[in-house]
Amino acid sequence: MLTKANRLNLDTDIKRLLKSGKTFFLPQYIIKFEHSKQEQARIGFVVSTKVDKRAVKRNQVKRRMREAVRELLPKIEVGYSLLIIAKKEAADLDFVTVRKQLDFAFSKMKIYN
Repeated sequence: MLTKANRLNLDTDIKRLLKSGKTFFLPQYIIKFEHSKQEQARIGFVVSTKVDKRAVKRNQVKRRMREAVRELLPKIEVGYSLLIIAKKEAADLDFVTVRKQLDFAFSKMKIYN
């Protein structure tokens, strides 16, 4: 679980990020990001019913993404806001693959310090 300071949970912040943030595409994820004036990196996760109709599976996908980001969080530069949106293909990934995919995406987005 991410600390409260690292969560992107306000509806206004999420809508602003969806509207004006940059987008990075992966086969399993869409990542919206922007640099803000926050003192910590903030991350939000979205797993819709398009991924899977069962809540158990959607929660499993969210838990894997959260844990992978929690491990990568110390390397993320301060002040970034990220919204990670899972696609249908994300339901088939194991934890190691999720971590590798997100690590690859963050390095390509150049948000590591």
